[in-house]
Amino acid sequence: MKLTAKSIIRRYSCTRSRKDSPGSFYSWAETQVMMQYNQLARFVEINNSSFLNYPYQLIDNPADLETALEPFIAAKIIGIDCETSEGIDPYQAKIRLVQLAIPHHPVIIIDLAAIDSSDLSPLRQLLKGNALKVGHNLKFEWMMLAQAGLKPSRPFFDTYLAYRVLTAGLKCSLSLEAAAAQLLNVKLDKKLQTSDWSGELTTAQLQYAAIDAAIVLPLRTNLKRQLKKALLWSTALLEFACLPAVAQMELNGMWLDKQQWQLLKEQLEAQQKALERELSSLQIPSPNKQICLLPEFTNSINLRSPKQVLAALQAQGIPVSSTNTQALIPLVNEYPIIQALLDYRSLSTRISTFAEGLVQHVHPVTERIHPNWFQIGAKSGRFSCREPNLQNVPRNPATRQCFKPASGHVLLKADYSQIELRIMAKVSGDMRMIAAYSKGEDLHKLTASLVLGKSLSEINSSERQLGKIINFGLIYGMGAKKFKNMAQAEHGRVLSLEEASQFRKRFFESYAGIAEFHKHIRRSWLQGIRESRTLGGRRRLWSKDSQPLLNEMLNNPIQGLSADITKLALAKLFAPLNRTGARLICVIHDEILLECPIAEVEPVKALLKCSMVEAGDKFLTPIPCEVEIQMIESWGG
Repeated sequence: MKLTAKSIIRRYSCTRSRKDSPGSFYSWAETQVMMQYNQLARFVEINNSSFLNYPYQLIDNPADLETALEPFIAAKIIGIDCETSEGIDPYQAKIRLVQLAIPHHPVIIIDLAAIDSSDLSPLRQLLKGNALKVGHNLKFEWMMLAQAGLKPSRPFFDTYLAYRVLTAGLKCSLSLEAAAAQLLNVKLDKKLQTSDWSGELTTAQLQYAAIDAAIVLPLRTNLKRQLKKALLWSTALLEFACLPAVAQMELNGMWLDKQQWQLLKEQLEAQQKALERELSSLQIPSPNKQICLLPEFTNSINLRSPKQVLAALQAQGIPVSSTNTQALIPLVNEYPIIQALLDYRSLSTRISTFAEGLVQHVHPVTERIHPNWFQIGAKSGRFSCREPNLQNVPRNPATRQCFKPASGHVLLKADYSQIELRIMAKVSGDMRMIAAYSKGEDLHKLTASLVLGKSLSEINSSERQLGKIINFGLIYGMGAKKFKNMAQAEHGRVLSLEEASQFRKRFFESYAGIAEFHKHIRRSWLQGIRESRTLGGRRRLWSKDSQPLLNEMLNNPIQGLSADITKLALAKLFAPLNRTGARLICVIHDEILLECPIAEVEPVKALLKCSMVEAGDKFLTPIPCEVEIQMIESWGG
């Protein structure tokens, strides 16, 4: 009877899974499998549905492991995937299977439940080797393998990150299923992804596992070609280099002082009650009685009802047609009740989102918070995180002081100094701004002197603060009205619309390079261009069905390059940091936070600064890159 690839693989897998059968069938079966596999590989190029019956070899005893891995030792590219039992939490779940794929060879499926960790040395050495490790969302595999003592080493090619780089800005699924369908025309059945991997494995589960490891190899080939064609290869390489730092950061987590956090929660609730009493004076007439704004005093008005709140405000003679924050801010000085309402809203959000919600994310095993970090979470290329979103933790000291280092450690908080302004100087070529940075001048004082018509020596601290507000408010093309509202809402600086208009006019007269850069972006915007690039080549796209906002096209080259710089710093920092006792625990845009043993503060500070400055210099030269590092007892200072 003629042997088929499927029948040989079945015989081959069954025979190799028996612990007492390393005999002569191995070489015969492998020869037969490779003959059939080569035919199958040629068929794959014509009909991708052949992935539904991909050849694999199950390894469930240490005697077979070393022999099975021999063909992988010389491989330059290895596809990697894992299947876990008991969920996907790296501190509670366990790896059941590790699947490895190389071109023109059956997938190796290693059953870790059947092999003692002391017998995994061949696998451990392979993963530490120089072969390119390919996978989809390798952050997960990296964390799981690291927890199992099988931490893989660079280089990496993450098809998830690659697909994200290619499609940044567009709404599309980044799942392996979606990528395979879009790029390879392969329809994957992912129903078994959530099946029980802890018991006896079925043929369907093993076939599923094999496909997940094998499919990433042709995905890589396709994505690499498209990335190079789109001039995004360097951006993808940067993301791959940054990947292990992000995975390690997620494993490290941050420590929250729960006792101090509870006291903060009680203080916030007390402040909320005080605001409720203040707001109780806000009433509207009713045919029968006075209706109070807060349900604590009557049950007629719901504070969360914009319609009812609007009616209450209008009944007090306040000229407002919306309860939107931007509509209320200009009225704060004339109507103090508006500030109380805005404060009440802010407190309510802090209490529900953070004071009550954050402690629920403290891990039962580590007693730390481990958010899910997304390396390209924002369309610009910036990080984002969820469950919880630490990037949105209020910046006030009382809140951030609850985040502390482990015993015997301190926090090192490193910030790039005025990174977005330095990037604007670089991308716009503004000569005045470049000269100021080259001479080490205070750019905020310079801007204040230019818009106020004073000499630098005459600028006081309040005027310097105004210059800072102007710099960060106007580099993204903010209009006078929005600039006025931003200055008041975020900085407490009250400006008339005329003052805001004058400051805006003088700013762009003073920095002609920035004005010209804005004109160039505006022309592209008016022409319907739906693509934006950073100096590093990172791209953001807009779909044909959506009109990009002008401020988005102005923001992207700046914030996208800031992301490039931060990620390059993390990639440079990863290996040398692992040789110390310090660990990366958080990244908030251009801020990097480390937890460091007290005895290692000075060398780690030097290492951190060197990595960050080198990353900045790569993109900003000749504009100097400056980094400020603080040693602090808590995140709040």
